[in-house]
Amino acid sequence: MSSLAVFSFVACVVAAIAIYLACAKAHVDETAQLNRLRETALYQELHLKMSALRHLDIDTIRIEGSGITMTTVCPAHIVLDFKFKHNGNSLRNDAFTRLYTELIAEDFPIFMQKRIYTLHSYTVYRQNGRKEQDYSFIMQRGYKDLLLAERYALEIRAY
Repeated sequence: MSSLAVFSFVACVVAAIAIYLACAKAHVDETAQLNRLRETALYQELHLKMSALRHLDIDTIRIEGSGITMTTVCPAHIVLDFKFKHNGNSLRNDAFTRLYTELIAEDFPIFMQKRIYTLHSYTVYRQNGRKEQDYSFIMQRGYKDLLLAERYALEIRAY
């Protein structure tokens, strides 16, 4: 085997180890950030309000820089409008929004079930020219139709 091949192989192994270590450190840092955010009073209050709504069929959850909004399937109306600024945090940045999305996905695993919800990210352009990355969990159309059919069948039986 030529020395160039050995050198290339060793360089690839070293690069792979360096990439792995960088990813492992980033994962540890992000987990620490999630745990710190989970312990804040703001998230505790949000978690309490969302837990109280577990019995409802949630259609969408929008996680934006200004706050979190939840709407139900039937009847279709807003059941939670949690504004960060009114609850003690006026910080608006993309990392904060992403971390809240990850916490909601971890603490409420139903939103990560692919047959029920999809996670979308979208960009909002503010009037001052600033871009914000926001997220939403949206109920799948087929699952929503199933829920509405069940509700309609119950209404027919009630009359």
